This record gives sequence, structure tokens and C-alpha cells, in this order.
Amino acid sequence: MAGVTTSTTLTNQFQNFFSKELLSIVQQETILDQFATKATIPKNNGNNAITMFRFGSPSIANVAALAEGTAIASGSYRSLVLNKLTKALAQYGQVIGLTDILRATDLFNSLQQATKTSGMDMALWVDSIIRNTLIGSNLTLSGSFMGTGPEGAGPVFSNDDACNNAAGAAVPGINVYGNPALCTQTFSGLNTETTNSTMKAESVLDSMTRLKRNRAPMINGSYVLATDPRVARDLMRDTDWLNASNYGNKGQPFYKGEVGSIYGCRVVTQTNSFVSKGSSTDTDQFINTTSANGGGTAATKDIIASFFLGNEAFGIPALTGDDPLSPKVVITDTPDKSDPLNQLVTVGVKLYFAGLRLAAGNTSATNTNNPVWYLVHRTKTSSTL
Repeated sequence: MAGVTTSTTLTNQFQNFFSKELLSIVQQETILDQFATKATIPKNNGNNAITMFRFGSPSIANVAALAEGTAIASGSYRSLVLNKLTKALAQYGQVIGLTDILRATDLFNSLQQATKTSGMDMALWVDSIIRNTLIGSNLTLSGSFMGTGPEGAGPVFSNDDACNNAAGAAVPGINVYGNPALCTQTFSGLNTETTNSTMKAESVLDSMTRLKRNRAPMINGSYVLATDPRVARDLMRDTDWLNASNYGNKGQPFYKGEVGSIYGCRVVTQTNSFVSKGSSTDTDQFINTTSANGGGTAATKDIIASFFLGNEAFGIPALTGDDPLSPKVVITDTPDKSDPLNQLVTVGVKLYFAGLRLAAGNTSATNTNNPVWYLVHRTKTSSTL
């Protein structure tokens, strides 16, 4: 055959070059667990729930004028009140299976990667449980789509201090919508709002003021706003914004995800945000949507939930150390009756966990000592990213 021999002519000699340099995994920024009150649960102590306690608030109701030489009658003594908050623990887990042929021919260390992936998956699961607990939205059993409605509308994980009443509407005092001084204070009102639907400096100031009026204790001397990068972007355009790199932090370490502060409120960003599709129905705020309508301030656009946190807003079991409830990775690489030829290696991860609201509101007249020490602030974003 006549003609010039080219690389196209002799294609059979070429092969793909496989780089052993792995690309980075798309990893969620999970930050909520660092603000939890953590309880170490001892082993073999009969515990299948997490319980925390709080004494009643200060009161002047029993302070009275004294008559000289006359003791206060025992019936007028001030009684102590001890409130108990309890949440049942539940176990979660997943397994990755690797064949012996894969292990023998592996270009990459798939066992190491399966272990790493299991840890990241469980970290995302923990963050999602905390997020949904604070929102008051259900956790689906499938695990693939978290948040299908208000607590009580599906698999229940309430700790009996409901974030919403029986009809599903938000309890006053917990939920804030848009620019609170100007925006209609309902989810459906925020849906149609355009001018005052984004997070602004005055929104932060108003929310911090509400926490302070609720006597919410600060976290290391300040309140914390945990929010989506798009909401943080709206705040960064304000002249009162201060980048984290521009303040000394007064000896306190930076939080994971901390990007700056505004009016002294420290702002951290999370990518595992609870996003509701804009709706004229208030109960839709408890539905975490995957079919989002995007950013912007028009009606039906995405509504993003942010958290203004005081100290002791929520509790979780301790996730590190010798706590028996800590996450565990289990690698099984020995033959047994179900796999006599040892053709499969499994990498599993398990966790015994629950998120417990310590500071959600309660409209019950008999439970007035449960303070509101966090807010759920829902806004749209001027960003269309």
C-alpha cells in the first residue's frame, strides 16, 4: 500500500496513559457538629437515648419583703425546677464490597479509598441529621433524600419540643424570614417578596438582638451564623462585613468554614444547606428539594435556611475518643460460610446517633422554661449562581 505512514496508520501501538495521581473528591463542607453540646455516653450503662438537663430560669416571683423575726413560711419557699430533654438514639450504617479480583488487579488502592469514602459519607449523614433536627424536618429512611415534610408527617425524630405546631406552621420565635424588620413573617410571604428577601446587615443585627433578648448564651463570646455560600456572598457586599483574615480573633481559633463577621456575629459557610423550593404553602419550608428553581429574588425561587446559633442550641453524642457510640469502620477480609472462598472484602461504617434540640421554642403553657437559643433564618439570594 502506497502512501505516508502516520500515527493514524499504526494506531494499534498506542495505549492510554493512566495517571496514578487521583483527582480530588467533591466533598461537602460540613460544619454543624462543632457547635454542638457533646455528651459522652458510657459503655454498658443501659443507655439507648441521649438525655440532657436544665434547671429553670431565674425568677423574682418568690422574693418577698421580710418581717423582722418572722421566718418565711415553707409554703412560700422557691421551688427548683429541673427540665429533662431526651432523644432516642438510632443506628445507621452502610457497606462497600470489593472483589478479590479487583484487589489483585487494582491500579489504585480501592480498599483505602473505600475507607475514606465511608468516613466522608457518615460525616455528611451526621451533618444532615443535625441540620434536619434544627429545621424540624423529617429524615427519610432511604437516606438519599433528607427532608420530606415537618416532623410527624413521616418517620418521626422529634424530641417533643416541636419546631412546628400540629398544622405544620412554624412556632413564633424560632423562624425568621427575609429582612425581618420589613419582610412579611411567613414562608408564603417570603415566596412572593423580592425587595426584602435577601440576607442583609440589618437582618443579622435583628436576629442577634432576638437571641440576646432570649438570653441565649454566646459561643466563645459571640453568636454564630451558619449559612450557605450564596447567602454569605450577599453579606460580603455590605460595608459592615469584616473578612476573617482581617481580625485577630482574640486568641480564639477560627471555626471550620469561618469566612468573616458582621456586627460581631461570626459567619461560617456550609455546602450541605437546607434549600426549599419557593412556595405559597407554609409547610413546604420543611421540604428539602432537589428540583431547585435557582437563585434570585423572584417568586418561587430557592429559599435557603441559615442558622443563628447561641451556645447549647443542640446536643449530640460525642463522636471521638473511647465513646462506644463513636463512628466505627469495620473491614471484613476473612472467609466464612457466606463467602467460603474469600471472594469479597467489605468495608462498613456504622454509627449510633441522634441530634437533640436543647433550645427550640415550645408553645405549651406548661413548658415555658425551654429557651429559644437558635433561629432558623430563611432567605433568598441575590446571586443567580
